[in-house]
Amino acid sequence: MPRLALVPAAVLSLLALSPAGAAAQDETPAPERYGLRLEYREYRPTVTGKLQIGEDATLIDIVDDLGIEDKRTFEARATLKIKTGHKLRGGYMPIDYDGDQEAPRNFTFQGTTYFRTDRVVTSLKGSLFSGDYQWEFYRGPHGFVGALIGARVFDVDTVLVDVDEGFRETESTLAPIPVIGIAGRGYAGRLSFEGEVSGLSAGSLGTYYEFETSARIHLSDRLAVQGGYRVLSLTGKDEPDELEFRMGGWQFGLELSL
Repeated sequence: MPRLALVPAAVLSLLALSPAGAAAQDETPAPERYGLRLEYREYRPTVTGKLQIGEDATLIDIVDDLGIEDKRTFEARATLKIKTGHKLRGGYMPIDYDGDQEAPRNFTFQGTTYFRTDRVVTSLKGSLFSGDYQWEFYRGPHGFVGALIGARVFDVDTVLVDVDEGFRETESTLAPIPVIGIAGRGYAGRLSFEGEVSGLSAGSLGTYYEFETSARIHLSDRLAVQGGYRVLSLTGKDEPDELEFRMGGWQFGLELSL
């Protein structure tokens, strides 16, 4: 991967040597003159959601009924500048939550009924993948504003185990979701501020949206520390199944531009 990253960086360097390329680069803040950008973010969200899986199933609250507890996670991102004003972005975030409590009420999941006071152990494990093309329709000496088009892919396995009765049910969810959005970043000396919103609605079938805002301190033109807030929400309905899932919280990280 490091060798592959040298190719676009070298091409951008050659473009910068031409008068047009040099002018385009000079119009942008120094931290934006990169070929590959890598980010690591620690994410500390609060999670909420509801599930209804199977015929005659109960709408289950993952916190109240299953005891799912908040947990830190992380996201790794990479941005490849293919030419001035055009970027490809990708990201990966693991999803790993657990619950272990006595059921507060009777409920049905995947055709199996879990009874009140039974000990129910739950796990939600999977990944969120993201991929976007970003076109910056405005670029200037203090930052940029760009349009996004891409997709999010939720791949999550849900497991419920009734320890007392020995029941076990599993549900796998793979949800590819197209998104559109807008993103921008503004620079003020060694500080920069970024905002992004993306999502798409499919009417009664479901909706996805994501919002984040952050601030960075640029220790150099190549290295920055970041802090901000992020919210993502997914709702989906495919009779008889229904899903609501939301994460929201603070995130902190590092940004390396090459």
